[in-house]
Amino acid sequence: MEYIKITKVDDVLLFRRGVSHKGTLHLTTHHLIFTLPPSASGMRELWCCYPMIEKVELNRGSSQLYLLDAETHPSLCRGASLRVRCRDFTYLAFDFADLSQCQDVFESIMKLTCIDDIDKVYAFIYTPIKIEVAFDGWNDYQVRSEFQRQGLDMVAGPWRLSSLNSDYRLCRSYPSHTVVPRSISDTILAHSVSFRSKNRFPALTYYYRKNGACIVRSAQPLTGIKQNRSLQDEKLLTEIFATNGHQTTTNLIVDARPMTNAMAQAALGAGTEVMENYPNCKKVFLNIENIHVMRESLNKIKEVLKNSDVSTQLYSPELLIKSGWLDHISNLLKATDLLVKSIHLNGMHLMLHCSDGWDRTSQVASLVQLCLDPYFRTMDGFVVLVEKDWCSFGHRFNERCGHLQRETKFYNYAQNTNFQKIKQLNQHFKHHQNTKLESPVFQQFLDCVYQLLRQHPEKFEFNERFLRRLVYHLYSCQYGTFLYDCEREKKELQLESRTQSVWNYFKSRKREFSNPGYHEEQEIMYPNYNNVRFWHQLFGKSDEEMNGFLNVGRPPKEKEVPTAQQAEGLEKMEVGES
Repeated sequence: MEYIKITKVDDVLLFRRGVSHKGTLHLTTHHLIFTLPPSASGMRELWCCYPMIEKVELNRGSSQLYLLDAETHPSLCRGASLRVRCRDFTYLAFDFADLSQCQDVFESIMKLTCIDDIDKVYAFIYTPIKIEVAFDGWNDYQVRSEFQRQGLDMVAGPWRLSSLNSDYRLCRSYPSHTVVPRSISDTILAHSVSFRSKNRFPALTYYYRKNGACIVRSAQPLTGIKQNRSLQDEKLLTEIFATNGHQTTTNLIVDARPMTNAMAQAALGAGTEVMENYPNCKKVFLNIENIHVMRESLNKIKEVLKNSDVSTQLYSPELLIKSGWLDHISNLLKATDLLVKSIHLNGMHLMLHCSDGWDRTSQVASLVQLCLDPYFRTMDGFVVLVEKDWCSFGHRFNERCGHLQRETKFYNYAQNTNFQKIKQLNQHFKHHQNTKLESPVFQQFLDCVYQLLRQHPEKFEFNERFLRRLVYHLYSCQYGTFLYDCEREKKELQLESRTQSVWNYFKSRKREFSNPGYHEEQEIMYPNYNNVRFWHQLFGKSDEEMNGFLNVGRPPKEKEVPTAQQAEGLEKMEVGES
């Protein structure tokens, strides 16, 4: 509470989706709360948890100055305003009559949002409501039972469960137990890991019972410019490819990166496989761009939406095309289509990696399994898929989501001195440096799942809102599931005993997230990578606003923007629904 300079401000004007609401702003330890007066009808509160805040700007005058001319509307130059951009694409603006109050709110939100330790987030003090207590999402995924469900004989079959990494000394970012060929001893396995980036050796993630083929994931090999090799790594892959007894089948080594990126890594001591060392294999590059390209692509969409607080009009809608976001989604689905056909129709084993094997590898491996196995299209199965290929295999949720935020995301434009301008330039530079490891990798995966659900609505047990709420809780820090970078960190932080699993939230409200049109069946699913559209519900816009230009080949015509007016009630004034 020592961070909160002011706890309550009356007569604040809130702008959201081009409509204004006058009420009271409250600051608590973990939430910003806006309330309407008792006389208002409809929803009367808006709650916004601080981790959801991505950017805040403090300006002199009303936030409406972004739409209206100051010379013709001089009254708008009084007071001050805050513009708040949230990670779930909610955009809010608050007008204050008093600049000092606005500054106190700005500084309080900054201190409450920018934390230096993950232990300080809301998840560690959150008390679950009664309906969530009956569930234990931390135990929904059990490695042995899941691979037995896939069809593996863990007792006498060609695969075994290795506990060599039980203390996480072999690979700090891998799960404690991995599935490897029975013919590979722990000694060979221990010697093979040094050939892969971050010691992320080839390990099984999916067994396709229809033909015995499998999906194995790893990190890039450390071949370097001298084209180094590892006999143990080669032996491990040879035994993996022989597990279904089809030694004559050509198998696929899949590098998710563009070829030029993979080759450039060789100069840094990494690289890609030298195919002469892996007989009966061929290699394919999926040309999926890196985390930096994806971050900038989504930033262009955020630029289009940036005035969604005070206006209903898209800013510079041509940036939707220039963002390249749909091209990236299409490319991921195209890669998925190729690999689904390779394993299902051609019986090929897949050995999949990117650079470190925790971003693009998780995306592609999960999408292929989603298409191959109807179980993963149920709510229970999707939980297992995320826990297995994202949480257990070490996707860096904390790093990619930027849960530990910095003050460089808070901009004070109320002071117009030369010193302040220099400070702001320096702040922009620092912001770029601080966010260089952030990227919407998991959100992009969910966007791909949305495309598949839209193309095959009858094949998913869950609905679009389930995916949208997952995006919200990816950033909310209300639950412990997405707070850590690997399984080892989860145990070190004791998250299972100190926080709640996000799956408790969804399973306790299963009816809300169920698809009434779902038909249970056992067929594989092929993605249509030419049929992709912006996830307009996530972006808080209509389908016509976000996708109208797809039908005519150009951005939609600009609509006349209605002046933000006082509304009698709040439509659905929640950044995060309870």
